[in-house]
Amino acid sequence: MTRTVRILRRAERDLQQIYDLVGREAPGRADRFIDGLLDAIASLETLSERGASPRDPVLRARDYRFLTHGDYLVFYKVLARQVRVYRVLHGHRAYRGLL
Repeated sequence: MTRTVRILRRAERDLQQIYDLVGREAPGRADRFIDGLLDAIASLETLSERGASPRDPVLRARDYRFLTHGDYLVFYKVLARQVRVYRVLHGHRAYRGLL
């Protein structure tokens, strides 16, 4: 089943912050890295169940799923006709309170 992927504002801000950070650390790499993240997110249109369920029982009970790209986690939920991307966070962050 094909679903529309919607990146929420907070996730858009996360992507901008990641772009800025990667650009400071490795100029020229930021575009490629963000393109890879966006490709992974776009793949959720047809492969929305591909991400894993979090180990955290609270996040799992809230129906979050996540996929990884490098050190980053893309948190999303699969709805009937849509996939909503809530956050894109570094995997070492304490992300439970951020969702």
